Amino acid sequence: MKLIVRFVMFVVACLVPLCAESQEITDYQNRIILHEQADVTNNLFLAGWIINNGQVYGTSNINLFGGVGYRGKKWWFESMIQRQWSAKDRKLLWDNRFQGQLGKKSSLYLEVAPFLDRDAIYDMAIFEKNVWHKINVGAETENVHKPGKDSFGAGPRVSVPLAEFGNYKLSVALVYQLRRQETNALRFYMVFNRKDKLF
Repeated sequence: MKLIVRFVMFVVACLVPLCAESQEITDYQNRIILHEQADVTNNLFLAGWIINNGQVYGTSNINLFGGVGYRGKKWWFESMIQRQWSAKDRKLLWDNRFQGQLGKKSSLYLEVAPFLDRDAIYDMAIFEKNVWHKINVGAETENVHKPGKDSFGAGPRVSVPLAEFGNYKLSVALVYQLRRQETNALRFYMVFNRKDKLF
């Protein structure tokens, strides 16, 4: 309970100065994420994600992923087809994700997703290090490479695993992304991870 209170206090401390900014400076976003891994063997699994990306000033979207994955001792890799829907557009991507432990207290997440219906590539990277109890701090970058103007963003990140219930693990994170020649983003993540056996 104390950990949750500390995290809420951190979120409030970040929001107070940002709320004084104009609407053109910060877009407030939330990502509600469900991640499923269904084991076929000890290493091979089916992978799926549902991501709701809500944005106050940007274009909200919802994403559905499905594919296969392979798990090592301290890492996993997933390769999936991604479909994104928004009020403005539909997108189709080939999404590839890797997550691994770097030593005892650090982790690295990498994602590369070529678009299948246009000339562009999406990538994302997250590095985190456990600094105190269950609190992790690090950095996040999210980019889209395309002809003409690329989209670049990066910023600090803090995350906390909150609870486990059944096969689910719940964690939350807060990120402030500085976007080059775009609206900066204050983003809140709520992530539900589930691992189970297919048979």
